[in-house]
Amino acid sequence: MKLTNSYLDTYLEKIVPKLQEIDVYIKSEEGYFDIEHVADVLELSEAEVLEIMRICNIHHIGKREFFKIMEAGSSWICGFYRRELECGSPLAYTRKNIAYIYQIDIDKLNSVCDSLGISEVTSYTLPYLLAKISA
Repeated sequence: MKLTNSYLDTYLEKIVPKLQEIDVYIKSEEGYFDIEHVADVLELSEAEVLEIMRICNIHHIGKREFFKIMEAGSSWICGFYRRELECGSPLAYTRKNIAYIYQIDIDKLNSVCDSLGISEVTSYTLPYLLAKISA
């Protein structure tokens, strides 16, 4: 029985499956996307999708528009995506970037990074780092 969850558990159980679902949806849809399906995949209400479309002057949802809606949406996955964009999706992240994107307490993150000798976080070191931080 597992007593504590790490940020890696959260990443693997919540974030990765949702990103995979979005990837499959984007790649499998042809033509314009259905508002109901976009709302479902992004965990938004149809009303919010329609409001974002109105504000952003979007008339039909294609791949580009899907990501505009995702950037503007209020769900947890939209927030994660928006924070990633705000950090510029670099190859190596600063501690501050990781704390912001994953919403991890910066002091906790700094402590773990110091103990592991990590100054920049890459796709290779991220899982190891997240595994060492309790959620």
